[in-house]
Amino acid sequence: MYISILSTIPTEIGKQLRYFAYKPLFKSIKGKFSIDTGVTILGFENITIGKNISFMKNSYIYAHDSGVLEIGDNFTLNSNSQLGASFGKIVIGDNCAIAPNCVLRASNHNFSNPNIPFREQGHTYGEIILEDDVWVSSNCVITANTKIGKSSIIGAGSVVTKDVEPYSVMGGVPAKLIIKRK
Repeated sequence: MYISILSTIPTEIGKQLRYFAYKPLFKSIKGKFSIDTGVTILGFENITIGKNISFMKNSYIYAHDSGVLEIGDNFTLNSNSQLGASFGKIVIGDNCAIAPNCVLRASNHNFSNPNIPFREQGHTYGEIILEDDVWVSSNCVITANTKIGKSSIIGAGSVVTKDVEPYSVMGGVPAKLIIKRK
């Protein structure tokens, strides 16, 4: 209950209270982190974070039900974005940023049998990997079983359904290569 109350306290005082209250709940922490108002975190015990981490307003982070979430150093999850690692795994390298309104989910509904309602077919699980120096622009979706290579940029509004080579700038639905950075 105190977690819910703490998530509503504004200003730097709220951030400091959340830091000290949430710190012992994480599986592992390398350094300082900042959690803004309205952030929901489920499955602390399955979440490892590096140093200089920022979870912005109203973001939603979950790794319960045997999920795994590993975040490297110097990471920002911007407002209204979601990291969903429940049952699956999300690994985020160093120096990454996820802009507002993005969704990364390591699971999905199973819909393989058209004779059974999808809600009765359970889920499929996988992993999402963001290598170092990846920027995911606003309003993107990253699906399970994808790897985004080092120093890549995902353009605003893109849907990533396949692996992305390092140093790529991707855009579109589904995301396609726009240009190589190197």
